[in-house]
Amino acid sequence: MPEPQDDCSIGDDEKLLRRIRPKDIHLDPITNLYRPESGCFRSDDFISVHIASLTSHKQVLSTYPEFSLVEFTAEEIRSVGCIIVRDPLPEDPAHALIYGTAPGNYVSKSQAKKLAKLCRWVVLNRG
Repeated sequence: MPEPQDDCSIGDDEKLLRRIRPKDIHLDPITNLYRPESGCFRSDDFISVHIASLTSHKQVLSTYPEFSLVEFTAEEIRSVGCIIVRDPLPEDPAHALIYGTAPGNYVSKSQAKKLAKLCRWVVLNRG
């Protein structure tokens, strides 16, 4: 399988959206603000996101109404050493993938922690 390559057609200012399950939200005792767990940005292969300019918040959450939604820019994702690859699906042309630098192109623990701190809430559902 070829190595994934960063898609330069996704500009640094592009916002990317990621769904967050209610159980993956915690209250930060230092800031007293809700944050997604860093585990939301780790996987056995890649992290699924949505290119904001090609979709809407409502559409991303349409089949997951209880989930929350965070955003970050492509530049922020790249700043932690990750890459972004378009992965349009028939039912979701805005779909993209984030790959990291851990073996197998996984997002590393340190990259996941940085992404959790960089993201911003678009929709926060506390269930």
